[in-house]
Formats: sequence, C-alpha cells, structure tokens
Amino acid sequence: MTSIRFIAAALAIAATASCGPGRTAFARYPGATPAFDRNASDPKAVAIADAVVAAAGGQERWAAAKQVRWSETIAHEGKPAFDGEEAWDRWQGRHHGRLHRDEGDMIVMRALYDDDSNVFIERSGQLVKLPPEEARHALPAAAERWQFDTAALCMQFLLEEPGTKLEYVGEPADDATLEDIKVSFDPKDTNRGGVTYQISVHKDSHVIERLMILKAGGNIGYKLSQWVDVGGLKFPTLENNLGYAGEVITFKNITTGSPDELLYSPPIH
Repeated sequence: MTSIRFIAAALAIAATASCGPGRTAFARYPGATPAFDRNASDPKAVAIADAVVAAAGGQERWAAAKQVRWSETIAHEGKPAFDGEEAWDRWQGRHHGRLHRDEGDMIVMRALYDDDSNVFIERSGQLVKLPPEEARHALPAAAERWQFDTAALCMQFLLEEPGTKLEYVGEPADDATLEDIKVSFDPKDTNRGGVTYQISVHKDSHVIERLMILKAGGNIGYKLSQWVDVGGLKFPTLENNLGYAGEVITFKNITTGSPDELLYSPPIH
C-alpha cells in the first residue's frame, strides 16, 4: 500500500510541476480578501490581536507553516470518546482526517474550497472507498471536526487571517486580568462563516486563556492551557470544557511544515 500511495503522490507532484511554478499564495475561499483588513475591525480588538499573534510566534512564522498536523484525543469522564489524527494543508486548501476505530480506521481526504473528497475505511493496511451514500454522512462530521479543531488549536493566528473581523468586548466580569474580543469570519467562507467566537486574552502574557463558541442555543466554552512551542509557533495542547468538567480535549504530536502529499492523494487502484 505504501508503494501505491507513493506512486499517487509522485503523479500529483508531476502534474503540479507540468502546470508551471504552482501556487504563489495560500488557497482561500472564493471572494476572499488578499489580507486581513485591519480597518474593518475595532482598533482596540486589533491591538489585542497584534499582541496575541506576536506572543504566539508572529505572522512570518505562521506564513511558513503551510501545513499543520496533529493527533487528538477527547475523553468524557475519563473514558475515550475520540481518538484521531488530522492535517490541514493551508497552502492547497485540503484536510486529512483519520478516526481510529476497532472495526477499521476511517480516513477522509477532502478539499476545503471545492467538492473533491474521498472517504475510506482502512483494514489490514488496505483502503476501501466508501460508497457515495455512506461518505455523504461522514463528510459533514469531518468538516465540523476540522472547523472546531483548527479554531481551538490555531485561533491565535486566525485572528488576523483574510476575512476575520474583531470586536472589542472588554473585561469579563469574573477576571480583571483578561480582556475579551469577539471573532467572526466572512460569511462567504463556507468552512468558517456563520460561527462567532469570543476569546479571553491575558493582559500581560497576551495568551488566549478561554475560547467561547457563541451559539443561539447556548455558548460552549473551553479553558486553553499547556501551550507548547512548535518551530517557534505556540499552540495549546489541553482544552477543558468550562460547562462540562468531564470533557477534556488533548492535542499531541503537533508539527508544521510543507504539505505531505501522501495524506491527500487517494490510492490508485
């Protein structure tokens, strides 16, 4: 199987090379602005975001991270509820997800800005493609997982991505050492648009301590902690649900670098 995947990757790389120099900028959603529009956000919120991005490693290092890859576990009351791996190809706009299961891992390879996607079950090292009617149920779950995980892991950098808008909220009532800002994304971005977050940033360290997902039916909040340095970029590795103490999300094996084509290329049959 490894050799088959290698051939697929080689063909994809050759195809890219035959089309000229390839991409010169990050893949974005249709209609995206070329850069973060500072004038479209509250100046006080932008100042906080500037400090957060700088404390987390800076825009230059973030721009060099064309792919972010990680492993993740979710526990409910100490019992495993999710065990998987993901990769976000920021440069080409792709997502790879692997859900570890006793009956065979489920693997999703999907493009973020078009309909190109594949879902497989891996058994004994062999990948079997799911029929469209079964894949149709797996893809929305994978998209929702990607949306939450990339926000939870990378919000410190998403604050100044194209299409982001920031609103200053002020100090939360329970902690004067923090300042809150709201974060929303361009509705044209079908991957993130329509979801609003509120983050609590420590005034001195400029680290995000809490992340809230604002929903009409009730907000969901997480405490972010145990930050690690990965190639000069800082990521939180532990997230505790503020409303349900039994839920703990752990990020591990975080890496950044160039996209790994093997993660996104369907095997050749």
